[in-house]
Amino acid sequence: MKKRTSFCCVCIANYCRSPVFEALLKKKYGEDFEIYSAGLYPMAEPNMDPRSIKYLEKAGIKNVLHTPKKISKRMLEYFDFFIAADINVLNMLNKSFPKYINKFILSTRNIKDVEISDPYTMNDNEYLEIMKKISLTIDKLDLKDF
Repeated sequence: MKKRTSFCCVCIANYCRSPVFEALLKKKYGEDFEIYSAGLYPMAEPNMDPRSIKYLEKAGIKNVLHTPKKISKRMLEYFDFFIAADINVLNMLNKSFPKYINKFILSTRNIKDVEISDPYTMNDNEYLEIMKKISLTIDKLDLKDF
């Protein structure tokens, strides 16, 4: 049996954005693809930002359990593609892991003028705007293109 195409969503801490990307992509695609998330410098906290959990619950995704994980060599070899949350994450991936540069995708590649900044230090309204941008990005990102 052929392995499903696999994607790993990446942000800085695997605490705010990439777990939301992971959950929304799983909701959109079900079992069609293998979807995971990781961070370049994962947060040493259990689960994800409470504001991300709240956003996912409003999107109908309940009881998400998450543990921030660090991107590893094993992941780099295993996953087919890595979806970078923003251009800074993409640049860090390219610089840190040049051997895998052909696997790295910018999440907003199909949308003009959308930046999914790290919302960790933002107020609740700004944070919500970033979550909405993630949802917009998921709508425009077709994993079947890869």
